[in-house]
Amino acid sequence: MTIGEALKHQRIRLGLTQDEMIQGIIHKSHYSKIERGIEGISAESLFKILFAHHIDVDQFLEQIKDDFLSEEDLIELKLENKLKSAFNGSNKEKIEECLQEVMKLSDSRIFKYRVVVAVAIVRNQLDRLGDEFKSTIIAEFNAKDNWVENIDMLRLFANCIPVFSTEQADNYISFLLKHYNEKVLYSEKYEDRIASICINYLYCWRNYGLKGNQVKNCLDYLLNLNNTNHFLFYKACGSFYKCLYEGNIAKAKEVKAMLISLGYEDRVTNWKE
Repeated sequence: MTIGEALKHQRIRLGLTQDEMIQGIIHKSHYSKIERGIEGISAESLFKILFAHHIDVDQFLEQIKDDFLSEEDLIELKLENKLKSAFNGSNKEKIEECLQEVMKLSDSRIFKYRVVVAVAIVRNQLDRLGDEFKSTIIAEFNAKDNWVENIDMLRLFANCIPVFSTEQADNYISFLLKHYNEKVLYSEKYEDRIASICINYLYCWRNYGLKGNQVKNCLDYLLNLNNTNHFLFYKACGSFYKCLYEGNIAKAKEVKAMLISLGYEDRVTNWKE
């Protein structure tokens, strides 16, 4: 979807005329051409219009991103969505198909690392990942001084926690949570990413016997997320692992059963009580 198409979609959704949409920010004739894809719009004018109508910026950018991504990025995005669906449904055949497609990509080095590790986890073959491969991932990770602000590195860490030593995983988690607890503002997308990392750490703790010292810190992060529908699943995950941490297996089973009843069966099936 182009910017013009997305603006028109939002305008119609809000029941506004073009004059009401622009609120004098730009000329109506210019705006009309933007909607039709004849002219572009400056970032300043675009955000003024979005903020004037309290339009969710993240949602708007999600609508238009395909129009700006490279062909390689679009392919990677589609493959990632296919993989998520296959992993959530424990569809091993689809996972293997996606792996073959991913390995054919000409670039996407970080994405390939993530997928190889994720597939090894599904196959229960983490021990077959060679030391050289693990060292390559760790070196890639350590080469980024600003990894806590780098979305690719955060994704890599989330997928590859089992590859790191317990000491490395603990140090990185500790540094990450300290960094984000000190920040005044950060987006929901980054909160999502950190929450996913915490859940994966707790999953490794419970399913793979990771004897780390960051379990409580991960629980605290999840349970202290804002009480909004957006973070409901993450907070429920926190409750599940908190019950396990405290030895309350019966309560953990209740939380898992509740999530299954709410339609999250594909995401919690592999959780170990």
